[in-house]
Amino acid sequence: MAGSIESVLVRAELLTAQGRPLSAIAVLVPVLEEFPEHPAAWCRLAAAHLDAGDPGESLAAAKRAIMLGERSWAHRLASLALVELGRYDEAVVSAREAVRRDEGDWRSHVALAEALARDTPLDAVNAARAAVALAPDEPRAREVLGDAAVLAHDWRVAEGAYREARRLDPENDDVRAKLARLDRRPAQDPRRPERTVRSRRAGRFGRGERVALLLLARRLGVWQAVGSLVLLLTGHPSSSPSLAWFGLGVVVFVSLLAWRGWLGLPERARVPLDELSTREPLVAVSATAVALAVAALLVWILLLVLGSAPLIALAVALGGGVVAAANSSIGLWRIWAGNG
Repeated sequence: MAGSIESVLVRAELLTAQGRPLSAIAVLVPVLEEFPEHPAAWCRLAAAHLDAGDPGESLAAAKRAIMLGERSWAHRLASLALVELGRYDEAVVSAREAVRRDEGDWRSHVALAEALARDTPLDAVNAARAAVALAPDEPRAREVLGDAAVLAHDWRVAEGAYREARRLDPENDDVRAKLARLDRRPAQDPRRPERTVRSRRAGRFGRGERVALLLLARRLGVWQAVGSLVLLLTGHPSSSPSLAWFGLGVVVFVSLLAWRGWLGLPERARVPLDELSTREPLVAVSATAVALAVAALLVWILLLVLGSAPLIALAVALGGGVVAAANSSIGLWRIWAGNG
């Protein structure tokens, strides 16, 4: 039966590539009625809806795939749909998550470049350059680099990227038209990037920021819980002093993960913990749970070095991680399953 599902997915992909997304949707819907827990099928449906010009349905299908545990494709599709819907902050969050989950996939970097292009075109250029570095022979990566460079007023980079895209795909009429527009640019327009391009608009703390914070809190909770569980299992009934090094490694790893995650958050999401308690209580609870779990683990390490390591401290460390992960997952489910 799995083979038949795969054949349907291949057929849907071919139909979408042939410019027949509605036919692909018609093929996929009956399969998903029979196998609603198949994340790849939901991703294929999201891609078909996107090509059919229905980003709302595409986003709904991508969210379903995300909730079913699809690794990165669903996040990339969600980002593309959010761009079409004009929800750029959320699109950036989804694209960054796709890149984090599969940094070697050039398509994730392309999605990030497209999401960033409207507000921070210079960052979009950097993301597109990463895509080109990963897939130098992909015309789409070159085209997106050109698009981002145009928004950043870097005409030389834009022209070079478009010409390379046309060389790789001579039949691409869109790239040909973009090159023609560059050639018709007024003569007084300098062929160099301007010092000031476009500043990111100030805005409220919105859904994109909430999703980014919840994803980070869930990631920290999961790793804290996994590390504590390993220590709890290996330290029962008696803990070896050598486990202190492993415990310290867990603390360092979770701390580095938190630091890197914090730096990768959207600027408006970097708010103090006391502000989070009013803006996003679930994130505040998860962050507090992780902090308590790390503190409990440090106490256990200290007591182990001193010769007495009660398992209750490990249980608290494990419980804190579980609470953070579960709490954040509930928050994400509420966002992804709802309309707002």
